[in-house]
Amino acid sequence: MLAKNPMLLRSDLFDGLHESTIEELAATAQLQTFAADERIIAEGQPALFVYCVMSGFVRLSKSESAGREADICVCEPGDTFGEYLLSGGGTYAYGAWSADGAEVALFELADLRALAERYPTIHRNVMRIMTRHLLGAMDCIAGDRLHTAAQRVANYLVSRCPASASQATFRLPYRKRILAGKLGLAPEALSRAFAALVPAGVEVRGKIVLVDSVDQLRKAC
Repeated sequence: MLAKNPMLLRSDLFDGLHESTIEELAATAQLQTFAADERIIAEGQPALFVYCVMSGFVRLSKSESAGREADICVCEPGDTFGEYLLSGGGTYAYGAWSADGAEVALFELADLRALAERYPTIHRNVMRIMTRHLLGAMDCIAGDRLHTAAQRVANYLVSRCPASASQATFRLPYRKRILAGKLGLAPEALSRAFAALVPAGVEVRGKIVLVDSVDQLRKAC
């Protein structure tokens, strides 16, 4: 039953709602599976749905008039996108693509707006989600201005290491091209950043990352 789905219940969209309200909200949803690199929504497209990622990853992107595109966010299971539309607007402000394949819950925008009028907690939840996105965007801007590409990558790798570990080995959650977009880098810049971190004890084998010294990696941040 979709209302009992743990990924759906993880979404901030459901925070503080009574179980019966969650069931009512989930009853309006439909599930859709997208292949790797499949478009989910196009920037500027008339908005019909709000989305919640159930499995896999979804990358959000913005484009310029010349057609160039930049990733602005990678949504993980439990994350929503398009929720800002509950406050108004009729078109999507960004594009969305499945990263390596994703299952997404679609909520009819008109139904969700009507439900939010009955349950103001949904509006509160949407505001919290939008606030998190805003603060994340500010952090991203600060990172772009304050950190080199190698420092951005080092910070990300440190975030993947257990807090008390002196060494670490882990698998990147998605392809390097997706990671590059998440960090605001071109794929070739990501490759150069990995190479620059070799003296800091970082070795990358495909999607496997080996960190010889977490403390040394922190010094590269």
